[in-house]
Amino acid sequence: MKKSHFLIAGAAILAAGGIATYIYLRNVALKVSSPLGSAQIVPEATIMATFFYPNQQALTNLQQFGTPEARKLISQGYAEFQQENFAQTSIDWEKDLKPWLGGVMLAVVPGETGQDREPVNILMVVGIKNKLEALKFASKLKGEGEAKIIERQYQGVKYQEVTDESGKTFNATILGDYLVIAPVAAAVEDAIDTFQGQASLAMRKDAAESLQQSVGVKNAIATIFVPNYSQLMTTFVDDLPEKDKLPAATREQLQQVDSLVMRIGVDDGGVRLRAVTKLNSALLPVEQTQPVSGEVLQRFPAETMMLISGMGISKTWSQFVAQAQEDRNLQEILDTVRKTFQSVDWDADREVFSWMDGEFAVGLIPSNQGILAQSGVGGAVVLDTSDRSTAEQVLQKLNMMAIENAGVAIKEKKVDGKAVIEWQMPSLGTFLGYGWLDDDSLFVAFGEPLIEMMTTMPENSLISSKGFEEIAGSLPVPNQGYFYLDMEQAMALVNRYPVAYITIPQDIRAIFGSIRGIGMTGSWSDDLTWEMEILLALKSQD
Repeated sequence: MKKSHFLIAGAAILAAGGIATYIYLRNVALKVSSPLGSAQIVPEATIMATFFYPNQQALTNLQQFGTPEARKLISQGYAEFQQENFAQTSIDWEKDLKPWLGGVMLAVVPGETGQDREPVNILMVVGIKNKLEALKFASKLKGEGEAKIIERQYQGVKYQEVTDESGKTFNATILGDYLVIAPVAAAVEDAIDTFQGQASLAMRKDAAESLQQSVGVKNAIATIFVPNYSQLMTTFVDDLPEKDKLPAATREQLQQVDSLVMRIGVDDGGVRLRAVTKLNSALLPVEQTQPVSGEVLQRFPAETMMLISGMGISKTWSQFVAQAQEDRNLQEILDTVRKTFQSVDWDADREVFSWMDGEFAVGLIPSNQGILAQSGVGGAVVLDTSDRSTAEQVLQKLNMMAIENAGVAIKEKKVDGKAVIEWQMPSLGTFLGYGWLDDDSLFVAFGEPLIEMMTTMPENSLISSKGFEEIAGSLPVPNQGYFYLDMEQAMALVNRYPVAYITIPQDIRAIFGSIRGIGMTGSWSDDLTWEMEILLALKSQD
């Protein structure tokens, strides 16, 4: 063979080997960075598993957010983590752990039965994306301190029991591309059984789908998977003191929850959490799983600071009453609520809640005018009802109570063609008002500036505002209502009161200062599947 041909052939072999090596290493890296891969090492009986992704893109995205104060706080936290966990060693996270560390799964597995046994064990499965770097780290670790190591064997697999200088003991072994660690040897032995063919968490019903799907979250940081929710509750609730045990009715309801998968990730908006809960049987009638129209949100102005919206307060109250019949703690709460209203001659069931059967929204709206000049914020409520006559009877009764017991003067006026009732007092002026926006929509506003504001459709509504779009605009639609908070406005309000400001620790203020707002919503994709999404909207770097 000519020398040139030999060189070409050699180069081709080397190239092919390099490509094969790259593909192998890439596949290993992908495998050990997947929760489904780790779940193949974890026993089927696992009660709960949390998987942390080695997601550099998520960390890069996260670095786009935050104020200088918050970033400084995070840097200090990282330094403290390094100091607390690797003190008295020469171990460096970036150099010694990051090069080989894949995904990390923490699994809660059933413990051994018997006296003085823990109900659960913790099993950690660490993906090894680069065995050479892992071996280098292991060699370095052997030179750190005077750890006591005992070699053990189970089912032909060696594992080590390591006791460090402080007396803490853990057990560890390598199974394929994973390092398995547990405080209790039995948990490692269960993992060995699983690795050798016994049923794993990955084989459970819906596990593959739940662990593989993104659940609508980009750049995942962590996934939490509860394959058997009732088992989780039983495991932890049974060991509670008698006074803290859940009532039978509550536990029966929890038994209806089949599984839960929750994923946390980082996208352009901030940190997003999405959870999917599967039920064994329907909790609600079909009509209560239908999405709401969201029309009530159009009544709130763009500057609204906080809002909660939803549907059917009356049905929620009825469900609470039904549950209380079999739950002593709930019955005590129900009795207290009823007696509180009875003390002022109100029937909670018939007069307070029965007519609140439509959509509703409750909002806090900043204002520095009139009576709100001192507080800086007022409130408004919009309630849809199919029983206007009962609502009007309740309002008339409320007016009479205010006149007789508080010396309130009742005034009626027209605003934008609508009849508005105002409550006035000499020392306060007009402080409350209500009226009908249409045949079935009642509004109540606290603070004179907001009364007129709520009677007219705002030119710039909350749902069309930039703030709502940034904080809640990316949440799923249709849905069953919103929780919305503009943190910047909320903190501006807190800063007006020095006493309130100084009661918040400085590090907490720094974190709050990095948050643009919070948006949350939920919906039923069917009568057995509840989906919830939360966005912690973060400020971009200054």
